[in-house]
Amino acid sequence: MSLLATTEDAEQVAKSWLQRKYGKRLGKIKFVEVMRESDHWMVKANVKLASGVLLVKPHMVQIKIDSNSTHVLGYSEVEIEKSY
Repeated sequence: MSLLATTEDAEQVAKSWLQRKYGKRLGKIKFVEVMRESDHWMVKANVKLASGVLLVKPHMVQIKIDSNSTHVLGYSEVEIEKSY
């Protein structure tokens, strides 16, 4: 039986990992997609990251989590460009 059985479990692991990775730079987190693929979870989140004294930029972070051990197997981060 896997340790991560629900989307809420996967979101909680992802949130904890984001807090450890980014620390005080981390702002608001909005989960946009949480999917289970065989024995791992793919979690996509829009996050606000501080990148300077008064500058906060939105980023899309995708995290791959092992559902049996809750270890993060990999992640990618992309800054979201605003179009006007």
